[in-house]
Amino acid sequence: MNRTRRSLTAIIAGLPLLTAGIAFAAGRTVKLQIASDGDNLAFKPDHLTCPTGATVILTLRHGGKIIDDPHNWVLLKPGTMNAFLADADKIEDDKTVVPVQDKDLVLAATPMCQRHKTVTITFVAPAPGDYPFVCSVPGHGETMHGTLTVTS
Repeated sequence: MNRTRRSLTAIIAGLPLLTAGIAFAAGRTVKLQIASDGDNLAFKPDHLTCPTGATVILTLRHGGKIIDDPHNWVLLKPGTMNAFLADADKIEDDKTVVPVQDKDLVLAATPMCQRHKTVTITFVAPAPGDYPFVCSVPGHGETMHGTLTVTS
């Protein structure tokens, strides 16, 4: 009985440390950088990682030398990439980032980024899991995509 009481006391004493660790992760800021891969329609890197709850500051750089099309970075809910790209491919202007009917599929998105420029967004990392990201410029997302892995 005495041993059980000591074990419980040790567990209870450790709880403030556990909750402090969770609060620390939630208050963490992570800076991520991504670029268009020169004039290839690809992101470099095409895989990013951050912890759940972190404030993410993402900077996108348009690294093209020849291609003048703008690029963007759109973070989607899992399982929605194909539906989103089907609608994005129908966008008829170079200012729309998210098709109106797909706004509920999007977790975060940069504005359009012109060649040789950068854009930055800030968002809170979602629950742990793998989240697709794409460029929503018509025709770009088929090859210009990747995955954000959110860790616990």
